[in-house]
Amino acid sequence: MRYRKLGRTDLNVSEISLGCSGFWGNKKFSGKNASAIVMEAFERGVNFFDTGHNYSKFYAEPRLGGIVKEILSKNDRSRLVISTKGGNAIGAWQPSFLLKSGAEKLPQNFSPDAIELSCSESIKNLNCDYLDIFQLLMDESEINEQLVQRLSQMKQKGMFRYLGINTHLESDMLFISKHPEIFDMVLIDYNVLQLDREPVIDKLYQAGIGVVAGTVLAQGHLLRGKIGSLKTGSYFWYLARTMLKSTSRRLASSSKEMRDVLASIAGMTASQAAFSYILGNKAVASCVFGTTNITHLIDVIAATDKKLAKSDIVSIRKAYQAMPCKISE
Repeated sequence: MRYRKLGRTDLNVSEISLGCSGFWGNKKFSGKNASAIVMEAFERGVNFFDTGHNYSKFYAEPRLGGIVKEILSKNDRSRLVISTKGGNAIGAWQPSFLLKSGAEKLPQNFSPDAIELSCSESIKNLNCDYLDIFQLLMDESEINEQLVQRLSQMKQKGMFRYLGINTHLESDMLFISKHPEIFDMVLIDYNVLQLDREPVIDKLYQAGIGVVAGTVLAQGHLLRGKIGSLKTGSYFWYLARTMLKSTSRRLASSSKEMRDVLASIAGMTASQAAFSYILGNKAVASCVFGTTNITHLIDVIAATDKKLAKSDIVSIRKAYQAMPCKISE
């Protein structure tokens, strides 16, 4: 595993990080298997684990916390970089067949008190004493002086070390790039179907903001036949997301040519090619992804030792330019 410095922070994060959410955090997925994935990632050098307070119906954090407790029983706290999110009480998207009425909507509360409470509960859930990174799930319109002041106080109290935002909006990314005195990092969607992200990523990098790339496999649409696993039950969960979520439908409709290009690259799997391209961007500190399959985990981690040929990079960019429409909002 290779490591990169996260922006101006003193954190050296693994190039591949594990997202602990989605079906991984679902009660329908075996806790034993969920633990095995995290342990395998840690043993292979992954030190950066990302989740969210409300993910998987508030089950992801406690699940990860139990595994963190086990890891820390034999390892120093400095071996882990733990990141979670608070601020937006909308639950992680769930397929409608798992809920009574489509995407779960929970009350929103962006007040300083609610943010601090969320952070405090996350620390308890994750058994980690403090958060290395606390990310806000809100857009720039909700960032105000009172909230910034409270976040500063929380940081001084040792609740978290660094502050970030998880966003899919370019307007938020530009806002963050203009306020490096407040924010240390950002988690964004960036993959070979979203190369139009690169100018704003460069602005963030120049401002000293650490950039973490999510959805590197475009929610699985960059892999042939990859939606989920019938064995674990995730197949129908991810299939429903593909059909019901507008961003996922756009990714699915634009991915065919790129999927073929990635699959044709010699010496690596399509997953490795997708991650290798993103890791070729020096502005990206880490690529976060989630999985319920250890074989897939090992395959992606191996991408850190792969390097695309110049001709492969040209083919990927040509496939991107040929896309009928752009994905990024």
